[in-house]
Amino acid sequence: MLDWWVALGSAGQVFACIAIPATVILLIQMVLTLIGLGGDSDADTDGADVDTDTADGIDDVIELDDADEAFEKGEAFDAGLRLFTLRGLIAFFSVMGWVGTICCGEGMHLALSVVISIASGFTAMLVIALLMKWLFSLQYDGTEDVRDALGVSGTVYMRIPPARTGKGKINAIIQGKLCEKYAVTDEETMINRDEEVTVMGISGEETLIVRRKHRR
Repeated sequence: MLDWWVALGSAGQVFACIAIPATVILLIQMVLTLIGLGGDSDADTDGADVDTDTADGIDDVIELDDADEAFEKGEAFDAGLRLFTLRGLIAFFSVMGWVGTICCGEGMHLALSVVISIASGFTAMLVIALLMKWLFSLQYDGTEDVRDALGVSGTVYMRIPPARTGKGKINAIIQGKLCEKYAVTDEETMINRDEEVTVMGISGEETLIVRRKHRR
């Protein structure tokens, strides 16, 4: 091991010092991801009261009439190609370091080793970005589309305060599944438990805007 380290020379040792910690971090990140702790932005917001107000204090609202237009324009669920993420940068330094170490170990000229290692690192970063975009697209295609709640009837599970002064919860059938969702209302009186409501819009990412279902 010592002979290998000495044979690398100073340039190869620098590459190795970059590669080894980056690889350790990458492995730790992979293990955390496998056990469900290392997602970049996959946190479940159903179990927490998430404030999605804008800087002006106005909710980011998708109303029933304009929801289809917003989704057709791709204004929601952006899963674009993102190169410079933490995961991508770790992959870049890991691959760049090991490729540089190998090149220097083979006696390749330093300048050529640097060019090849950087190119390899960027390739790894691009592969990670494409892979994450693909995984997010699969996640989006296979998960519940909140748009499907628009116009659906449900039953209040936890009473809903009036005039959006707080959140309650409703149970509703969405995509054939019984779902529990946070809900707010613009009505002036409290909507009590077991009352029937209709979903009229979406506030933020998951909170439903409801009103009492008018009985005929």
